[in-house]
Amino acid sequence: MKTKSILIIAATLLIGFVIGFLVNGRITQQRFQHFVNQDHFDAFKFRMMDAIKPNEKQVKDIEPILDEYAGKVHLTMEESKSDINSLHENMIKDLSPYLDDQQIKRLEGLHKRFNSMMREKRGPHRFQRGDRPGEGPGPGPRKTK
Repeated sequence: MKTKSILIIAATLLIGFVIGFLVNGRITQQRFQHFVNQDHFDAFKFRMMDAIKPNEKQVKDIEPILDEYAGKVHLTMEESKSDINSLHENMIKDLSPYLDDQQIKRLEGLHKRFNSMMREKRGPHRFQRGDRPGEGPGPGPRKTK
């Protein structure tokens, strides 16, 4: 009887710990995702202000400068996305004579996922499990655990 009670209490504590750990991870992920999804313009200004930690007088003086450069950075990022898209399309065109239909479809699918991630402002580093090179279907090394 005593052992049964101890096991129930220990199991309850363990379950509570696991649930708390998972909930905390999910909350942290949502907060981080909110920051990532901010407009690049605002995110740039926020990061610069956070790094500089200006006083009130400095904020008035440097905010117009940061606005100017945030706009330039945003424009550069948008142009970069367009350049990357063109590079991907040219790469697919150059590789096509050497690939079979299945390989071309996989490459085009990867290109489409990349473009959708860039449109969603998630960036190319936000692959979902199974989307990483070598983890999807088809030939190539597969990561195993």
